[in-house]
Amino acid sequence: MKYVNPVIRGFYPDPSICRVNEDYYLVNSSFGYFPGVPIFHSRDLINWNQIGHCLTRESQLKLPA
Repeated sequence: MKYVNPVIRGFYPDPSICRVNEDYYLVNSSFGYFPGVPIFHSRDLINWNQIGHCLTRESQLKLPA
């Protein structure tokens, strides 16, 4: 398979990946953005789809006013 870097385009620093059976999950730091910590899913480590966020409630992420 041919791929291009970056695999996920845009501002997605500090990636962390874990594998569960045949599925891969990736999260990134999101700093001051809400909702925070986007979650991506892949089966081949090349094609990623965003499936949600870890931080979905404002109470989970105290941002300065």
